[in-house]
Amino acid sequence: MIYPLVALAIAFLFAIVATPVARRFALRIGMVDHPDTYRKLHREPIALCGGTAILFSLFATVAVFLVTTQEYGSIFRESMYAAISLGVGAVAIVILGMLDDRFSLRGRQKLAGQVLICLSIIAFGFTIPSLGIFGWTFELGLLTIPITLGWLLLSINSVNLIDGADGLCSSVGWISFLALSAIGWFTGHHMESMIAAAMAGSLLGFLIFNLPPAKVFLGDAGSMLVGLILGVLAMRSWLKQSDSISIAIPVVLMSIPLFDSSMAIIRRKLTGRSVFTVDRGHLHHNLIRYGIKNRWLVGVITLLSFVTASGAVLGVVYKSDILSIGTMVFALGSLVVTRIFGFAEFELVFKRGMNFSRSLIARRGISDDRVRQQTVRLQGSRQWETVWNTLTEFAEKHQLAKISLDLNMPWLHEGFHASWHKNRMPEFSERWFVKLPVVSEGKVLGRIEAFGHHQNASTYLVMTALSEMLEELQPGIQSITQDFKELSTTAKQGSLRSQLKSDSETAVDSPLSIEVGYMQAADSSVG
Repeated sequence: MIYPLVALAIAFLFAIVATPVARRFALRIGMVDHPDTYRKLHREPIALCGGTAILFSLFATVAVFLVTTQEYGSIFRESMYAAISLGVGAVAIVILGMLDDRFSLRGRQKLAGQVLICLSIIAFGFTIPSLGIFGWTFELGLLTIPITLGWLLLSINSVNLIDGADGLCSSVGWISFLALSAIGWFTGHHMESMIAAAMAGSLLGFLIFNLPPAKVFLGDAGSMLVGLILGVLAMRSWLKQSDSISIAIPVVLMSIPLFDSSMAIIRRKLTGRSVFTVDRGHLHHNLIRYGIKNRWLVGVITLLSFVTASGAVLGVVYKSDILSIGTMVFALGSLVVTRIFGFAEFELVFKRGMNFSRSLIARRGISDDRVRQQTVRLQGSRQWETVWNTLTEFAEKHQLAKISLDLNMPWLHEGFHASWHKNRMPEFSERWFVKLPVVSEGKVLGRIEAFGHHQNASTYLVMTALSEMLEELQPGIQSITQDFKELSTTAKQGSLRSQLKSDSETAVDSPLSIEVGYMQAADSSVG
Protein backbone atom coordinates (compact mmCIF):
# COMPACT_ATOMS: atom_id res chain seq x y z
CA MET A 1 0.00 0.00 0.00
CA ILE A 2 3.09 2.21 0.12
CA TYR A 3 3.03 2.98 -3.62
CA PRO A 4 -0.39 4.71 -3.61
CA LEU A 5 0.67 6.85 -0.64
CA VAL A 6 3.85 7.86 -2.46
CA ALA A 7 1.80 8.67 -5.57
CA LEU A 8 -0.52 10.85 -3.49
CA ALA A 9 2.41 12.77 -1.99
CA ILE A 10 4.15 13.30 -5.35
CA ALA A 11 0.94 14.49 -7.05
CA PHE A 12 0.23 16.79 -4.13
CA LEU A 13 3.60 18.51 -4.58
CA PHE A 14 3.16 18.75 -8.35
CA ALA A 15 -0.27 20.37 -7.90
CA ILE A 16 1.04 22.94 -5.43
CA VAL A 17 3.59 24.04 -8.02
CA ALA A 18 1.37 23.74 -11.12
CA THR A 19 -1.75 25.53 -9.84
CA PRO A 20 -0.25 29.04 -9.43
CA VAL A 21 1.40 28.74 -12.85
CA ALA A 22 -1.89 27.66 -14.44
CA ARG A 23 -3.67 30.49 -12.64
CA ARG A 24 -1.36 33.14 -14.07
CA PHE A 25 -1.76 31.68 -17.55
CA ALA A 26 -5.58 31.61 -17.26
CA LEU A 27 -5.67 35.23 -16.11
CA ARG A 28 -3.41 36.25 -18.97
CA ILE A 29 -5.59 34.68 -21.69
CA GLY A 30 -8.86 35.76 -20.06
CA MET A 31 -10.08 32.31 -19.05
CA VAL A 32 -11.89 33.52 -15.94
CA ASP A 33 -15.30 33.34 -14.33
CA HIS A 34 -16.77 36.84 -14.26
CA PRO A 35 -19.10 37.92 -11.43
CA ASP A 36 -22.71 38.95 -12.00
CA THR A 37 -25.81 39.73 -9.94
CA TYR A 38 -27.88 36.86 -11.33
CA ARG A 39 -26.28 33.81 -9.70
CA LYS A 40 -22.56 34.52 -9.17
CA LEU A 41 -21.70 36.51 -6.09
CA HIS A 42 -17.89 36.63 -6.15
CA ARG A 43 -16.60 40.18 -6.55
CA GLU A 44 -13.77 39.75 -9.05
CA PRO A 45 -12.85 37.45 -11.96
CA ILE A 46 -11.54 34.06 -10.81
CA ALA A 47 -9.16 31.96 -12.92
CA LEU A 48 -10.57 28.73 -14.39
CA CYS A 49 -7.40 26.63 -14.35
CA GLY A 50 -8.27 23.42 -12.49
CA GLY A 51 -8.29 21.16 -15.54
CA THR A 52 -4.77 21.97 -16.70
CA ALA A 53 -3.23 21.92 -13.21
CA ILE A 54 -4.75 18.57 -12.25
CA LEU A 55 -4.03 16.98 -15.64
CA PHE A 56 -0.37 18.02 -15.45
CA SER A 57 -0.03 16.72 -11.88
CA LEU A 58 -1.62 13.39 -12.84
CA PHE A 59 0.53 12.86 -15.94
CA ALA A 60 3.72 13.91 -14.15
CA THR A 61 3.08 11.51 -11.25
CA VAL A 62 2.29 8.58 -13.55
CA ALA A 63 5.43 9.32 -15.59
CA VAL A 64 7.55 9.27 -12.42
CA PHE A 65 6.20 5.85 -11.48
CA LEU A 66 6.64 4.40 -14.97
CA VAL A 67 10.27 5.53 -15.07
CA THR A 68 11.28 4.61 -11.50
CA THR A 69 9.38 1.35 -10.84
CA GLN A 70 9.65 -1.86 -12.84
CA GLU A 71 6.28 -3.16 -11.61
CA TYR A 72 4.22 -0.28 -12.99
CA GLY A 73 6.28 -0.18 -16.16
CA SER A 74 5.40 -3.80 -16.93
CA ILE A 75 1.72 -3.23 -16.12
CA PHE A 76 1.69 -0.24 -18.46
CA ARG A 77 3.24 -2.23 -21.31
CA GLU A 78 0.64 -4.99 -20.89
CA SER A 79 -2.25 -2.55 -21.30
CA MET A 80 -0.52 0.17 -23.30
CA TYR A 81 -3.34 0.90 -25.76
CA ALA A 82 -5.97 1.14 -23.03
CA ALA A 83 -3.73 3.42 -20.95
CA ILE A 84 -2.99 5.66 -23.93
CA SER A 85 -6.70 5.86 -24.81
CA LEU A 86 -7.51 6.97 -21.27
CA GLY A 87 -4.75 9.58 -21.42
CA VAL A 88 -5.98 10.89 -24.76
CA GLY A 89 -9.54 10.93 -23.41
CA ALA A 90 -8.39 12.94 -20.38
CA VAL A 91 -6.67 15.50 -22.61
CA ALA A 92 -9.73 15.69 -24.87
CA ILE A 93 -12.16 16.24 -21.97
CA VAL A 94 -9.93 19.04 -20.63
CA ILE A 95 -9.85 20.70 -24.06
CA LEU A 96 -13.65 20.40 -24.30
CA GLY A 97 -14.00 21.93 -20.84
CA MET A 98 -11.63 24.78 -21.67
CA LEU A 99 -13.68 25.58 -24.77
CA ASP A 100 -16.79 25.68 -22.60
CA ASP A 101 -15.06 27.82 -19.97
CA ARG A 102 -13.87 30.24 -22.64
CA PHE A 103 -16.78 30.35 -25.08
CA SER A 104 -19.77 28.94 -23.08
CA LEU A 105 -20.78 26.04 -25.33
CA ARG A 106 -24.43 25.04 -25.62
CA GLY A 107 -25.51 22.05 -23.58
CA ARG A 108 -26.01 19.83 -26.63
CA GLN A 109 -22.58 20.75 -28.00
CA LYS A 110 -20.90 19.82 -24.75
CA LEU A 111 -22.89 16.57 -24.54
CA ALA A 112 -21.94 15.63 -28.10
CA GLY A 113 -18.27 16.11 -27.26
CA GLN A 114 -18.61 14.01 -24.12
CA VAL A 115 -20.26 11.19 -26.08
CA LEU A 116 -17.46 11.12 -28.66
CA ILE A 117 -14.77 11.07 -25.96
CA CYS A 118 -16.51 8.31 -24.00
CA LEU A 119 -17.06 6.18 -27.11
CA SER A 120 -13.37 6.47 -27.99
CA ILE A 121 -12.46 5.20 -24.52
CA ILE A 122 -15.00 2.36 -24.75
CA ALA A 123 -13.55 1.32 -28.12
CA PHE A 124 -10.28 0.41 -26.36
CA GLY A 125 -11.92 -2.01 -23.92
CA PHE A 126 -13.16 0.12 -21.03
CA THR A 127 -16.56 -1.55 -20.71
CA ILE A 128 -18.97 -2.97 -18.13
CA PRO A 129 -19.66 -6.55 -19.34
CA SER A 130 -21.72 -7.58 -16.30
CA LEU A 131 -23.53 -6.18 -13.29
CA GLY A 132 -23.72 -7.76 -9.85
CA ILE A 133 -25.92 -7.10 -6.83
CA PHE A 134 -26.49 -9.17 -3.66
CA GLY A 135 -24.48 -12.05 -5.09
CA TRP A 136 -26.33 -12.15 -8.41
CA THR A 137 -24.42 -11.45 -11.63
CA PHE A 138 -26.06 -10.41 -14.89
CA GLU A 139 -24.27 -10.49 -18.24
CA LEU A 140 -25.13 -7.39 -20.26
CA GLY A 141 -24.44 -8.67 -23.75
CA LEU A 142 -25.64 -6.13 -26.32
CA LEU A 143 -26.31 -3.61 -23.54
CA THR A 144 -22.63 -3.43 -22.59
CA ILE A 145 -21.79 -0.36 -24.67
CA PRO A 146 -24.99 1.66 -23.93
CA ILE A 147 -24.73 1.04 -20.19
CA THR A 148 -21.01 1.83 -20.13
CA LEU A 149 -21.63 5.04 -22.08
CA GLY A 150 -24.47 5.97 -19.74
CA TRP A 151 -22.30 5.36 -16.69
CA LEU A 152 -19.44 7.52 -17.98
CA LEU A 153 -21.77 10.36 -19.01
CA LEU A 154 -23.51 10.18 -15.64
CA SER A 155 -20.16 10.33 -13.83
CA ILE A 156 -18.94 13.31 -15.85
CA ASN A 157 -22.10 15.38 -15.53
CA SER A 158 -22.94 14.56 -11.92
CA VAL A 159 -19.52 15.81 -10.82
CA ASN A 160 -19.89 18.77 -13.17
CA LEU A 161 -23.23 19.73 -11.60
CA ILE A 162 -21.99 19.56 -8.01
CA ASP A 163 -19.13 21.96 -8.80
CA GLY A 164 -20.99 25.03 -7.58
CA ALA A 165 -19.11 26.25 -4.50
CA ASP A 166 -15.52 26.95 -3.53
CA GLY A 167 -13.68 23.74 -2.66
CA LEU A 168 -16.77 21.55 -3.01
CA CYS A 169 -15.97 19.39 -6.04
CA SER A 170 -12.30 19.16 -5.06
CA SER A 171 -13.20 17.88 -1.59
CA VAL A 172 -15.71 15.32 -2.83
CA GLY A 173 -13.23 14.28 -5.52
CA TRP A 174 -10.18 13.61 -3.38
CA ILE A 175 -12.18 11.56 -0.88
CA SER A 176 -13.74 9.49 -3.68
CA PHE A 177 -10.35 8.90 -5.32
CA LEU A 178 -8.76 7.96 -2.01
CA ALA A 179 -11.50 5.37 -1.45
CA LEU A 180 -11.06 4.14 -5.03
CA SER A 181 -7.34 3.76 -4.44
CA ALA A 182 -8.02 1.56 -1.42
CA ILE A 183 -10.60 -0.49 -3.35
CA GLY A 184 -8.27 -0.88 -6.34
CA TRP A 185 -5.42 -2.07 -4.15
CA PHE A 186 -7.68 -4.51 -2.29
CA THR A 187 -9.01 -6.01 -5.55
CA GLY A 188 -5.57 -6.31 -7.14
CA HIS A 189 -5.85 -3.36 -9.55
CA HIS A 190 -2.53 -1.74 -8.58
CA MET A 191 -2.27 0.57 -11.60
CA GLU A 192 -5.79 1.88 -11.04
CA SER A 193 -4.99 2.29 -7.34
CA MET A 194 -1.90 4.39 -8.15
CA ILE A 195 -3.78 6.59 -10.65
CA ALA A 196 -6.60 7.15 -8.14
CA ALA A 197 -4.08 8.10 -5.47
CA ALA A 198 -2.42 10.51 -7.91
CA MET A 199 -5.79 12.14 -8.61
CA ALA A 200 -6.47 12.41 -4.87
CA GLY A 201 -3.12 14.10 -4.34
CA SER A 202 -3.63 16.45 -7.31
CA LEU A 203 -7.01 17.55 -5.96
CA LEU A 204 -5.62 18.01 -2.44
CA GLY A 205 -2.87 20.26 -3.78
CA PHE A 206 -5.36 22.20 -5.88
CA LEU A 207 -7.72 22.47 -2.88
CA ILE A 208 -5.22 24.68 -1.05
CA PHE A 209 -5.98 27.41 -3.61
CA ASN A 210 -9.65 26.43 -4.06
CA LEU A 211 -10.88 26.65 -0.46
CA PRO A 212 -13.14 29.62 0.30
CA PRO A 213 -12.45 32.32 -0.56
CA ALA A 214 -11.16 30.64 -3.72
CA LYS A 215 -8.30 32.02 -5.79
CA VAL A 216 -8.93 29.49 -8.57
CA PHE A 217 -11.89 27.45 -9.86
CA LEU A 218 -11.95 23.99 -11.34
CA GLY A 219 -14.06 25.12 -14.25
CA ASP A 220 -15.72 22.67 -16.60
CA ALA A 221 -12.29 21.45 -17.68
CA GLY A 222 -11.45 20.38 -14.14
CA SER A 223 -14.82 19.04 -13.04
CA MET A 224 -15.34 16.99 -16.22
CA LEU A 225 -11.82 15.56 -15.92
CA VAL A 226 -12.55 14.52 -12.35
CA GLY A 227 -15.85 12.94 -13.41
CA LEU A 228 -14.33 11.05 -16.34
CA ILE A 229 -11.38 9.59 -14.41
CA LEU A 230 -13.63 8.82 -11.44
CA GLY A 231 -16.11 6.97 -13.67
CA VAL A 232 -13.43 4.95 -15.48
CA LEU A 233 -11.52 4.00 -12.33
CA ALA A 234 -14.71 3.12 -10.45
CA MET A 235 -15.68 0.88 -13.34
CA ARG A 236 -12.25 -0.76 -13.49
CA SER A 237 -11.79 -1.15 -9.75
CA TRP A 238 -15.13 -2.80 -9.10
CA LEU A 239 -14.67 -5.38 -11.87
CA LYS A 240 -12.45 -8.40 -11.63
CA GLN A 241 -12.50 -11.22 -14.15
CA SER A 242 -12.83 -13.98 -11.57
CA ASP A 243 -15.05 -12.21 -9.08
CA SER A 244 -17.44 -9.41 -10.07
CA ILE A 245 -17.93 -6.86 -7.31
CA SER A 246 -21.42 -5.45 -6.89
CA ILE A 247 -22.50 -2.36 -8.81
CA ALA A 248 -23.55 -1.00 -5.43
CA ILE A 249 -19.91 -0.11 -4.71
CA PRO A 250 -19.37 2.62 -7.35
CA VAL A 251 -22.92 3.91 -6.89
CA VAL A 252 -22.40 4.29 -3.13
CA LEU A 253 -18.96 5.80 -3.70
CA MET A 254 -20.39 8.50 -5.98
CA SER A 255 -23.75 8.79 -4.23
CA ILE A 256 -23.38 12.47 -3.23
CA PRO A 257 -22.88 13.86 -6.78
CA LEU A 258 -25.27 11.26 -8.23
CA PHE A 259 -28.00 12.20 -5.74
CA ASP A 260 -27.51 15.91 -6.36
CA SER A 261 -27.71 15.53 -10.15
CA SER A 262 -30.68 13.13 -9.92
CA MET A 263 -32.63 15.63 -7.85
CA ALA A 264 -31.76 18.39 -10.33
CA ILE A 265 -33.09 16.30 -13.24
CA ILE A 266 -36.28 15.40 -11.35
CA ARG A 267 -36.84 18.99 -10.27
CA ARG A 268 -36.44 20.37 -13.77
CA LYS A 269 -38.26 17.69 -15.75
CA LEU A 270 -41.30 17.55 -13.46
CA THR A 271 -41.63 21.33 -13.56
CA GLY A 272 -41.34 21.45 -17.35
CA ARG A 273 -37.92 23.11 -17.45
CA SER A 274 -34.93 22.15 -19.54
CA VAL A 275 -32.35 20.01 -17.76
CA PHE A 276 -29.81 22.75 -18.62
CA THR A 277 -31.79 25.43 -16.77
CA VAL A 278 -29.85 27.28 -14.07
CA ASP A 279 -31.31 27.23 -10.57
CA ARG A 280 -30.23 27.31 -6.96
CA GLY A 281 -31.69 24.04 -5.83
CA HIS A 282 -28.47 22.05 -5.47
CA LEU A 283 -27.26 20.56 -2.21
CA HIS A 284 -24.78 23.34 -1.48
CA HIS A 285 -27.43 26.01 -2.17
CA ASN A 286 -29.76 24.41 0.37
CA LEU A 287 -27.01 24.20 2.97
CA ILE A 288 -26.25 27.91 2.45
CA ARG A 289 -29.93 28.72 3.08
CA TYR A 290 -29.58 26.95 6.41
CA GLY A 291 -26.70 29.26 7.32
CA ILE A 292 -23.87 26.81 6.56
CA LYS A 293 -21.31 28.78 4.55
CA ASN A 294 -17.69 29.01 3.50
CA ARG A 295 -15.46 26.29 4.92
CA TRP A 296 -18.25 24.92 7.10
CA LEU A 297 -20.13 24.14 3.89
CA VAL A 298 -17.13 22.26 2.49
CA GLY A 299 -16.74 20.49 5.83
CA VAL A 300 -20.34 19.24 5.92
CA ILE A 301 -20.28 17.85 2.38
CA THR A 302 -16.80 16.41 2.99
CA LEU A 303 -18.19 14.58 6.02
CA LEU A 304 -21.10 13.20 3.98
CA SER A 305 -18.68 12.08 1.26
CA PHE A 306 -16.44 10.45 3.84
CA VAL A 307 -19.39 8.46 5.22
CA THR A 308 -20.47 7.16 1.80
CA ALA A 309 -16.86 6.48 0.69
CA SER A 310 -16.23 4.53 3.90
CA GLY A 311 -19.37 2.51 3.22
CA ALA A 312 -18.12 1.65 -0.27
CA VAL A 313 -14.70 0.52 1.03
CA LEU A 314 -16.22 -1.53 3.84
CA GLY A 315 -18.65 -3.10 1.39
CA VAL A 316 -15.69 -4.36 -0.65
CA VAL A 317 -13.65 -5.50 2.35
CA TYR A 318 -16.53 -7.42 3.94
CA LYS A 319 -18.24 -8.28 0.64
CA SER A 320 -21.51 -6.84 1.91
CA ASP A 321 -23.87 -4.92 -0.34
CA ILE A 322 -26.19 -4.32 2.60
CA LEU A 323 -23.42 -2.55 4.53
CA SER A 324 -22.53 -0.19 1.69
CA ILE A 325 -26.12 0.52 0.66
CA GLY A 326 -27.16 1.02 4.29
CA THR A 327 -24.43 3.63 4.71
CA MET A 328 -25.62 5.47 1.61
CA VAL A 329 -29.27 5.39 2.70
CA PHE A 330 -28.32 6.77 6.10
CA ALA A 331 -26.33 9.67 4.61
CA LEU A 332 -28.82 10.63 1.92
CA GLY A 333 -31.89 9.83 3.99
CA SER A 334 -30.75 12.21 6.72
CA LEU A 335 -30.75 15.03 4.15
CA VAL A 336 -34.28 14.23 2.99
CA VAL A 337 -35.82 13.61 6.42
CA THR A 338 -34.42 16.86 7.82
CA ARG A 339 -35.66 18.64 4.65
CA ILE A 340 -32.19 20.01 4.00
CA PHE A 341 -32.15 18.58 0.47
CA GLY A 342 -34.29 16.33 -1.67
CA PHE A 343 -37.61 16.69 0.16
CA ALA A 344 -39.23 18.98 -2.44
CA GLU A 345 -38.16 16.67 -5.27
CA PHE A 346 -39.62 13.62 -3.53
CA GLU A 347 -42.79 15.63 -2.94
CA LEU A 348 -42.98 16.38 -6.67
CA VAL A 349 -42.60 12.70 -7.53
CA PHE A 350 -45.15 11.64 -4.93
CA LYS A 351 -47.80 14.13 -6.03
CA ARG A 352 -47.25 13.33 -9.70
CA GLY A 353 -47.57 9.63 -8.90
CA MET A 354 -50.76 10.15 -6.90
CA ASN A 355 -52.35 12.17 -9.71
CA PHE A 356 -51.42 9.51 -12.23
CA SER A 357 -52.83 6.76 -10.02
CA ARG A 358 -56.13 8.61 -9.65
CA SER A 359 -56.35 9.05 -13.42
CA LEU A 360 -56.02 5.29 -13.88
CA ILE A 361 -59.00 4.46 -11.68
CA ALA A 362 -61.21 7.39 -12.75
CA ARG A 363 -64.28 6.34 -14.76
CA ARG A 364 -64.64 7.96 -18.16
CA GLY A 365 -67.34 10.63 -18.39
CA ILE A 366 -68.24 10.74 -14.71
CA SER A 367 -65.09 12.45 -13.46
CA ASP A 368 -63.86 14.20 -16.62
CA ASP A 369 -64.29 17.64 -15.02
CA ARG A 370 -62.75 16.70 -11.70
CA VAL A 371 -59.79 18.98 -10.95
CA ARG A 372 -56.38 17.79 -9.79
CA GLN A 373 -54.10 20.39 -8.24
CA GLN A 374 -50.63 20.39 -6.71
CA THR A 375 -48.28 23.06 -5.35
CA VAL A 376 -44.64 22.53 -4.38
CA ARG A 377 -42.33 25.11 -2.87
CA LEU A 378 -38.91 24.28 -4.29
CA GLN A 379 -36.96 27.06 -2.57
CA GLY A 380 -37.65 30.20 -0.59
CA SER A 381 -40.58 31.42 1.51
CA ARG A 382 -42.30 34.22 -0.42
CA GLN A 383 -46.09 34.16 -0.69
CA TRP A 384 -46.65 33.02 -4.28
CA GLU A 385 -49.93 31.36 -3.29
CA THR A 386 -51.76 34.68 -3.77
CA VAL A 387 -50.67 34.79 -7.41
CA TRP A 388 -51.52 31.13 -7.86
CA ASN A 389 -55.03 31.51 -6.39
CA THR A 390 -55.77 34.25 -8.92
CA LEU A 391 -54.66 31.96 -11.75
CA THR A 392 -56.83 29.04 -10.61
CA GLU A 393 -59.85 31.34 -10.30
CA PHE A 394 -59.22 32.46 -13.87
CA ALA A 395 -58.95 28.84 -15.03
CA GLU A 396 -62.29 27.93 -13.42
CA LYS A 397 -64.06 31.02 -14.76
CA HIS A 398 -62.91 30.48 -18.36
CA GLN A 399 -63.16 26.66 -18.24
CA LEU A 400 -59.53 25.98 -19.02
CA ALA A 401 -58.28 22.41 -19.16
CA LYS A 402 -54.99 23.15 -17.43
CA ILE A 403 -52.94 26.02 -16.06
CA SER A 404 -49.51 25.88 -14.44
CA LEU A 405 -47.12 28.33 -12.83
CA ASP A 406 -43.37 27.68 -12.67
CA LEU A 407 -41.07 30.27 -11.05
CA ASN A 408 -37.28 30.08 -10.92
CA MET A 409 -35.32 33.00 -9.44
CA PRO A 410 -31.74 31.97 -8.64
CA TRP A 411 -30.76 35.47 -7.52
CA LEU A 412 -33.51 35.42 -4.86
CA HIS A 413 -33.13 31.74 -3.91
CA GLU A 414 -36.79 31.29 -4.87
CA GLY A 415 -38.53 28.45 -6.68
CA PHE A 416 -42.23 27.64 -6.85
CA HIS A 417 -44.25 25.21 -9.00
CA ALA A 418 -48.00 24.65 -9.15
CA SER A 419 -50.40 23.01 -11.58
CA TRP A 420 -54.20 22.82 -11.93
CA HIS A 421 -55.85 20.60 -14.52
CA LYS A 422 -58.98 18.63 -15.19
CA ASN A 423 -59.08 14.87 -15.21
CA ARG A 424 -59.67 14.73 -18.96
CA MET A 425 -57.82 16.93 -21.43
CA PRO A 426 -59.21 17.98 -24.84
CA GLU A 427 -58.23 15.93 -27.87
CA PHE A 428 -55.00 16.95 -29.62
CA SER A 429 -56.78 18.36 -32.64
CA GLU A 430 -59.01 20.55 -30.43
CA ARG A 431 -56.40 21.69 -27.93
CA TRP A 432 -54.76 25.10 -27.77
CA PHE A 433 -51.75 26.03 -25.71
CA VAL A 434 -50.24 29.35 -24.64
CA LYS A 435 -47.05 30.14 -22.74
CA LEU A 436 -46.48 33.56 -21.17
CA PRO A 437 -43.42 34.86 -19.28
CA VAL A 438 -43.77 36.16 -15.73
CA VAL A 439 -41.70 39.36 -15.61
CA SER A 440 -40.84 41.81 -12.87
CA GLU A 441 -38.51 44.81 -13.13
CA GLY A 442 -36.98 43.50 -16.35
CA LYS A 443 -36.27 40.03 -14.96
CA VAL A 444 -37.99 36.89 -16.23
CA LEU A 445 -39.19 35.09 -13.10
CA GLY A 446 -40.75 32.08 -14.80
CA ARG A 447 -43.71 31.21 -16.99
CA ILE A 448 -47.42 30.51 -17.06
CA GLU A 449 -48.75 27.73 -19.30
CA ALA A 450 -52.42 27.30 -20.13
CA PHE A 451 -54.31 24.63 -22.07
CA GLY A 452 -57.85 24.94 -23.30
CA HIS A 453 -60.48 23.60 -25.70
CA HIS A 454 -60.66 25.42 -29.04
CA GLN A 455 -64.01 27.25 -29.29
CA ASN A 456 -63.71 29.39 -32.41
CA ALA A 457 -63.26 33.12 -31.76
CA SER A 458 -63.77 32.80 -27.99
CA THR A 459 -60.37 31.06 -27.80
CA TYR A 460 -58.58 34.28 -28.70
CA LEU A 461 -60.66 36.23 -26.22
CA VAL A 462 -59.53 33.88 -23.45
CA MET A 463 -55.89 34.33 -24.49
CA THR A 464 -56.32 38.09 -24.46
CA ALA A 465 -57.94 37.96 -21.03
CA LEU A 466 -55.06 35.83 -19.75
CA SER A 467 -52.53 38.41 -20.94
CA GLU A 468 -54.52 41.25 -19.36
CA MET A 469 -54.87 39.35 -16.10
CA LEU A 470 -51.10 38.75 -16.00
CA GLU A 471 -50.55 42.46 -16.51
CA GLU A 472 -52.89 43.24 -13.62
CA LEU A 473 -50.85 40.90 -11.42
CA GLN A 474 -47.66 42.92 -11.96
CA PRO A 475 -48.01 45.12 -8.83
CA GLY A 476 -48.54 42.07 -6.65
CA ILE A 477 -45.59 40.24 -8.17
CA GLN A 478 -43.37 43.29 -7.73
CA SER A 479 -44.35 43.58 -4.08
CA ILE A 480 -43.29 39.95 -3.52
CA THR A 481 -39.92 40.58 -5.17
CA GLN A 482 -39.50 44.16 -3.94
CA ASP A 483 -36.12 43.50 -2.28
CA PHE A 484 -34.47 42.52 -5.56
CA LYS A 485 -32.92 45.96 -6.15
CA GLU A 486 -31.60 46.06 -2.61
CA LEU A 487 -30.13 42.57 -2.99
CA SER A 488 -28.46 43.45 -6.29
CA THR A 489 -26.90 46.62 -4.84
CA THR A 490 -25.61 44.75 -1.80
CA ALA A 491 -24.13 42.03 -3.98
CA LYS A 492 -22.32 44.59 -6.12
CA GLN A 493 -20.83 46.17 -3.03
CA GLY A 494 -19.56 42.77 -1.95
CA SER A 495 -21.11 42.57 1.52
CA LEU A 496 -22.71 39.29 0.53
CA ARG A 497 -19.39 37.79 -0.53
CA SER A 498 -20.03 34.11 -1.02
CA GLN A 499 -18.29 31.05 -2.21
CA LEU A 500 -20.97 30.44 -4.81
CA LYS A 501 -19.66 30.36 -8.36
CA SER A 502 -20.85 29.34 -11.77
CA ASP A 503 -23.07 26.23 -11.67
CA SER A 504 -21.29 24.47 -14.63
CA GLU A 505 -24.59 24.49 -16.49
CA THR A 506 -25.74 26.18 -19.63
CA ALA A 507 -28.68 28.52 -19.18
CA VAL A 508 -31.40 28.23 -21.78
CA ASP A 509 -33.18 31.14 -23.39
CA SER A 510 -36.17 32.46 -21.47
CA PRO A 511 -39.60 32.22 -23.10
CA LEU A 512 -39.91 35.89 -24.05
CA SER A 513 -42.53 35.29 -26.72
CA ILE A 514 -46.03 33.89 -26.59
CA GLU A 515 -46.28 30.42 -28.05
CA VAL A 516 -49.72 29.56 -29.40
CA GLY A 517 -50.64 26.46 -31.33
CA TYR A 518 -52.13 23.04 -31.32
CA MET A 519 -49.66 20.95 -29.34
CA GLN A 520 -49.49 17.56 -30.99
CA ALA A 521 -46.71 16.46 -28.64
CA ALA A 522 -47.81 18.15 -25.42
CA ASP A 523 -49.36 15.13 -23.78
CA SER A 524 -46.29 14.37 -21.68
CA SER A 525 -46.51 17.79 -20.04
CA VAL A 526 -50.20 17.44 -19.27
CA GLY A 527 -50.49 14.27 -17.20
